[in-house]
Amino acid sequence: MAAASFVVPMAVGSGGALLFWDQLHGLGMPRAPSPSMVLFAGIALSVTAVPVLTAIVRENGLARTVPGVVAVSAAGLLDVVCWTVLAGALLENGGDQALGWGWRVALAAGFVAVMLLAARPLLRRLLWRTHLEPSLRMALLIGFALGSAWVTHSLGLHVIFGALLAGVVTPREPDDRLDPDLLRPLHDVSSLLLPFFFVVSGQAVVLNGMGVTGWIAVLVVTALATVTKIGSGTVAARLGGLGRYDAHTVGILMSARGLTELIALNAGLQAGLLSDRLYSVLVFMALATTLFTQPLLILVRRMAQRRPPGGTQDRADLPLPPTGRDDSRGAPVTDLG
Repeated sequence: MAAASFVVPMAVGSGGALLFWDQLHGLGMPRAPSPSMVLFAGIALSVTAVPVLTAIVRENGLARTVPGVVAVSAAGLLDVVCWTVLAGALLENGGDQALGWGWRVALAAGFVAVMLLAARPLLRRLLWRTHLEPSLRMALLIGFALGSAWVTHSLGLHVIFGALLAGVVTPREPDDRLDPDLLRPLHDVSSLLLPFFFVVSGQAVVLNGMGVTGWIAVLVVTALATVTKIGSGTVAARLGGLGRYDAHTVGILMSARGLTELIALNAGLQAGLLSDRLYSVLVFMALATTLFTQPLLILVRRMAQRRPPGGTQDRADLPLPPTGRDDSRGAPVTDLG
């Protein structure tokens, strides 16, 4: 699922950028495309937003069903691949960096190794073994995340890569969970700062400069993004053994882009891989594909409910077997829906 949801949109996005570069040049892109720009066009169509997808899965009661688990798992793997490719595109672009591409790659790989091999054990000792107060641990983690973000920014990457890496290497408690005393203030801070991120993203959208070409591009890109994601996801799910309606459900879920797409688009805009007008086109595509997810899920559900009463049910169209514990709160499972 993850491979299909990455390869097909990536090929269509990059290939479409090469075929229609004259039209993209009319949207403010350079006359000659760079490899990073072509690569980023594919990434823009390949992203799936795991946070938004998880929320949609839970709200639709799919968290303990086969399509829900498959979609969330595939989206997690897909995110790793997309962020890795995006990091390579940003490093290759280079911007105004004095160091060459090879040196930045080597330094980035060394920084990741230091974070995984040295920073993680050190944080574990400081956070859990010294019994610091929650406020001091919070200050330590925030400083660690900001420092990691500064390093990746200095290497020509977006600050989001440093923040993500800091979150990955933060040690867990013995039960593989973070301390709730740390999570609560982090959630409070994120709920306060997230609206500002949307304000910044919206300020970069140029409605007055879209023109007819821009709005046609919105329709074309949105159609390509929807068809490639839903189509590749559905076919891969069917080949993996899921039933017809479950396969459609998985494909639709993989088409949700949301916040992750906006973060990637902001990184591309700051790196000079997108013009203002093309950025605006892709923002509208991200919003449209995310908004389409719920209505399409309702449509598939109604189609499944209209099956003939005597029709056979695919094995994969059944909920997951009981596991004894709920995946989100640790409570015993009493109803699998």
